[in-house]
Amino acid sequence: MHLAFSRTRARHALLATAALFALSARAPAQTVLGYGEDATAAPVGAIRIRLSNDWHRSRSIGDGSDTTYDSDRQYRASTIGLEVGVLKRFSIGVSVPWVTTKSLTFVSSAHTHIIVKDTVHTTVTEPILDTLLETSHNGWGNIEALAKVVWLGEPGQHARLEPRDGVHIRSALEGGALLGTGITVDPTDPFAIGTSDRARALIARSATDVTVGKHFFGSLVARYEKPMSDNVIVAVHPGDNPFADDAVPFSAARKLGTKYELEFTPRYQFGRYFAVGLQYRYHHGAEDQYTGTTTTDVAGEPVTLDASTLDAGTALTEHRVGFGAIYSAVEAYTRNRSRIPVEKSFEYSKVVSISNNLPKESEVIFGVRIFHRLWGAEFAPPAAANKQPTLEPAAPPAPSMP
Repeated sequence: MHLAFSRTRARHALLATAALFALSARAPAQTVLGYGEDATAAPVGAIRIRLSNDWHRSRSIGDGSDTTYDSDRQYRASTIGLEVGVLKRFSIGVSVPWVTTKSLTFVSSAHTHIIVKDTVHTTVTEPILDTLLETSHNGWGNIEALAKVVWLGEPGQHARLEPRDGVHIRSALEGGALLGTGITVDPTDPFAIGTSDRARALIARSATDVTVGKHFFGSLVARYEKPMSDNVIVAVHPGDNPFADDAVPFSAARKLGTKYELEFTPRYQFGRYFAVGLQYRYHHGAEDQYTGTTTTDVAGEPVTLDASTLDAGTALTEHRVGFGAIYSAVEAYTRNRSRIPVEKSFEYSKVVSISNNLPKESEVIFGVRIFHRLWGAEFAPPAAANKQPTLEPAAPPAPSMP
């Protein structure tokens, strides 16, 4: 599946979303939570199903050892998120992404390219002038499973929806794991994008919501991710050209760096219909560590390759800003004014600062979240009042005959 995503298509998508929101404006809606993570839990006995399409795109331009490249990298995740309210303050959830990646890279080099012809056991050298490389992959991304406990504030559905005056605080803790699913790519290809890095990690997250009056609602989310050590296939070049096809693959121990993330999302709620918001996200990942060696032959001489050379430049610090809008008919459903408890959202974000001169990617997300009651009465709409039949007035008595 190809990922043709241009600015024109993005504008068309934005206009389509705005039109969809405008058409929905007359329908009743809740006091909206807004996009992004928050401290709310799914209502007891209800499941929140979120379907989203997440587009990432970045462009990378560089040079080294008489080789220049221009790479357009695209990544799309179609994600199904499920969260079930088990108890009033406890819910469990899972996020399952199906990922499509594509990389188009134009490489120009003055180096020679060695082609081995096994049939005659000879080698031929050819100059690489201009080459267009295209790679794409489809498969599962990293599946994430979490459990959430709301430890502070009122977690119930009524408090989540009802507009209230004053300042109210709600906070939740989450814990879980990345399951290390997905497809990795050939490590000798410097431009290919896998559907995930197959890294297994433990996750801890804290979310705190603050509501001020009936219109302002903000969330502060902190995330900690501790990857587990594993063994992977890496590739190291014996020469000084990082784009040459002489990379040697071998097995090495991998210990990815610990990751920290802070996210602040202030929102403004337009009554029971819409909410808009801004978002700032800070991300930091410590340096990765690779351990392992192998020996190869270069020009008749043995050369030892060390996987630790891959550690350099893997530490990452990123600053990202974005905005979003959401429409919801969930609260309207609880008042028998909507048949389907659904939320529709749009999000856009852009990396404004990143370390190691890495490309600054942009991200577009369209999402739909549907609620469905499995058991219990917390999320059940009130029973519709039965209308008593109106009795017709009795006919006046006929006049008596004299």
